Amino acid sequence: MRTLLLLFASIFAFISFAHAQNPAASKDTTWRFQGGLGFDLSGLGIINPRVGAGTNRLAVGGLGTLSANRLSARSFWRNQLSLQLVLQQQGRTSPTQPTGFLKNLDVLRLTSTYGYKVGAGDKWFISADLLAQSQLLPTYQSNYLRATRINGKPDRLVANFLSPLITQFSPGITFKPNKHLSFQYSPAAVRFIYVADDSLAILDIHGNEVKKDAQGNILEYNNFFLGLGSELIGRYENKYFNDRLAVVSSLRLFSNYLDKPQNLVVLFSNNFSLQLFKGLSLDLLGEAFYDPNLKMIIDANENRIYGDDGDRQAPATQLTGAFMLKYNVIF
Repeated sequence: MRTLLLLFASIFAFISFAHAQNPAASKDTTWRFQGGLGFDLSGLGIINPRVGAGTNRLAVGGLGTLSANRLSARSFWRNQLSLQLVLQQQGRTSPTQPTGFLKNLDVLRLTSTYGYKVGAGDKWFISADLLAQSQLLPTYQSNYLRATRINGKPDRLVANFLSPLITQFSPGITFKPNKHLSFQYSPAAVRFIYVADDSLAILDIHGNEVKKDAQGNILEYNNFFLGLGSELIGRYENKYFNDRLAVVSSLRLFSNYLDKPQNLVVLFSNNFSLQLFKGLSLDLLGEAFYDPNLKMIIDANENRIYGDDGDRQAPATQLTGAFMLKYNVIF
């Protein structure tokens, strides 16, 4: 935890130093605050269903974002807090089927990027980028929000709020060839994974440090992982068709100097937003994520059931896609 506090202290020290170099910047500053809510809500109720008609279903959730962006003559500062949360409940078809809500998606993410202009042009900035990600609700192996029994076997907690917490801090330089595209490179980026719950840290699935013997028995473990490497971040933002279609795309590539630098951590995020009416849009989200230190559930027997006896846990690429109606407001 002391390492995490040191990380945040470094960020504020970097920003304070940049402002100290330009005391007039605060006089020419514009803040822009914006929020967005995307809803995923559907329900189906059936009483005395005919054979083959199906069963009840309730799905609720969506996407919420809050952003605070500041632009001055010499600097920019972009901040966004987002939550992707989708839950669903289906009617029971057998006495042994668990009740309650299943979790489909739960991602809590904070991003912050600061840049200070160097030189006379508008293309080069010294910069710092922060990414922090966790989840809001507990996750059990069955994906239910509370412990249950699946096929007679007890459930177990596999993730929770701040378990894990993934943070990445990347000081470096940013190149912006135009107002839509930017590239940031950091030769000394820090990647920190923290698992607050000891019972989850010992599972060896969240990327924290775990030492095992030749037979796979755990000898010792730490609640954290600390990596030092380089990171390249590419961002693209643009609007098309008279500003009716907005495209936001970002690609993060991190290489850890300390362990197998050829195995990159990849986060590729895309959002396509089609404006239907003023403030109301249809959003399509797509994301690909890979970390060689994190375990994913692999459908080894290809029965499209994740987490049963035939599956295994190993590093793999996670693909996420969603679409929803979204309401945006500027305040």
